[in-house]
Amino acid sequence: MLNRYVPGDLAKERSAEYEKTYRPFKDLPKPRITAIRADVDIDPAKRAVAIRGHYRLVNETAAPIAELHVAIDPSVEVDRLEFAPHSVVKADDVHGYTIYRLDTPMAPGATMDFAFDLRFEPHGFPLDGGDTQVVYNGTFFNNMALPQFGYSEGRQLTDRNDRRKYGLPDLPRMPKIDDEAARANTYISDSADWVDFETIVSTAPDQIALAPGYLQREWTENGRRYFHYKSEAKLLPFFSWLSARWEVKRDRWNDIPIEVYYDAKHPYNVDRMIESAKKSLDYFTRNFSPYQFRQFRILEFPGYSSFAQAFAGTIPYSESIGFIADLRDQDAIDYVFYVTAHEAAHQWWAHQVIGANVQGATMLSESLAQYSALMVMEHEYGPQKMRKFLKYELDRYLMSRATERVEELPLALNENQDYIHYRKGSVVFYALRDMIGEDTLNAVLARFLRDKGFQQPPYTTTREFLAYLREGTDPKYHRFIEDLFEKITFWDNRAVEATAVKREDGKYAVTLKLRSAMLQTDGKGAETEAPLDQWVDIGVFARPPGGKESDERVLYLQKHHVTEQDTTLELVVDEVPYEAGIDPYNKLVDRSSEDNRKRVTLK
Repeated sequence: MLNRYVPGDLAKERSAEYEKTYRPFKDLPKPRITAIRADVDIDPAKRAVAIRGHYRLVNETAAPIAELHVAIDPSVEVDRLEFAPHSVVKADDVHGYTIYRLDTPMAPGATMDFAFDLRFEPHGFPLDGGDTQVVYNGTFFNNMALPQFGYSEGRQLTDRNDRRKYGLPDLPRMPKIDDEAARANTYISDSADWVDFETIVSTAPDQIALAPGYLQREWTENGRRYFHYKSEAKLLPFFSWLSARWEVKRDRWNDIPIEVYYDAKHPYNVDRMIESAKKSLDYFTRNFSPYQFRQFRILEFPGYSSFAQAFAGTIPYSESIGFIADLRDQDAIDYVFYVTAHEAAHQWWAHQVIGANVQGATMLSESLAQYSALMVMEHEYGPQKMRKFLKYELDRYLMSRATERVEELPLALNENQDYIHYRKGSVVFYALRDMIGEDTLNAVLARFLRDKGFQQPPYTTTREFLAYLREGTDPKYHRFIEDLFEKITFWDNRAVEATAVKREDGKYAVTLKLRSAMLQTDGKGAETEAPLDQWVDIGVFARPPGGKESDERVLYLQKHHVTEQDTTLELVVDEVPYEAGIDPYNKLVDRSSEDNRKRVTLK
């Protein structure tokens, strides 16, 4: 039997079994990985990979560690697992979970070597289509292929109906923001902090192999091509290995080499990626902190998946969202430029500051990367071009709320919910910047980075970030900060009527009737009305006959203090108005992005 078919119901049943059996060990003390060495042999022709690895482990707890709980993907062949003398308590081949009892418990402060030889090679044609990480051209896998320690919450069933069916309690939530014990770990690993990393990776002679770290040496031996990479500083325990037949385009930002590794058939957006990388590195370094690496690399991988991911100085980037993206429509969002800026921002927001494994952690990485990329976009395209992007983000946040299975939480308490930390995060941070000013917000972020970058446990939280934010801003903004980050707040701003009359002096008198409300909701959707007290943009715009949104010009744009539900404004502009409205660029988290503007009727 080459491959076993696991139908959906059996897969769910196994997930339930895994949780019932091993969740009791979730908080079991375990050693910390402080160094990782891996010799990785990729065989693209066979779609196979062999890994000879080594961890340096340290017991950083205050008690002896008597057991090691080791998790290895059951599809991986284990040729060697070598560490201190031990016995096997339980070997679970179905779930890939083995419990070892150490003959001599690992004392506090003690170190231990942990070595392993692993192999993966596909057999035949599995019904699920098979693994697409190791392929003929474009291999990409990360350190989850290596042995892991302890229980993984990512393997739990998330659907409430499934959990009830298999006798599981409500889905365990992320640790609360005030859980001090949970601050011992980052949200990406509970087995390591910052580690030394070194790897030698080999591949076919016509391919390039890449991993984080700096190239120490390259050579050919026995018909294979070898690359030796090593980090100079300690890195997050988050690594990847890639191999492909790439072309390489090189450039520089100051003294930092920029390299894009791409398929020769996909050159279309390489220059745009380089341009975004340069402008991102420049903006982030000037406003936040120095870039910590001596290189910046973007690596194309096949479109089996559609994402980009930031490792240390190295960004794997799917062909489907970058390299073969069609950017010919000048009015469309330049998402290649944006995604590149977002992943570049992770070199600060994750690879310098990383949040504790408590509520809100991903706001400090994903939301801040969204904000950082938005600033690069705005400086490239101008503030008037940002409406399309902000509207896109707002609409997807509003639509995705309906898919919430448990409870929506405020941005500062989100539990790794994409629609909150990505979509809402973009709108919230843009609104904050618009209210307090770019220089003020960036100064807060720079101080936060200086104090919290590369820290050891206890790791930082959004509560600490908001304390920095309040300290660095005028108290008159503090309620707005609370509404954005600590509550689920919606504005309901609508343009009800817009009319204009041409005056004798050739100017136009615009009468704009507006309706406003401010609502706050709990995690289940129950709404209450809050007192109106907002400063919000009021705008009037011109557009040439037959023109598009991208052709519009601002005739009037100023903030007004809105405290009443109904407002009527009289504005005078120099040209014939086309549209007018309240919050016309969709900067606030509005209940609808469609009714903020109204076509002006000429009387």
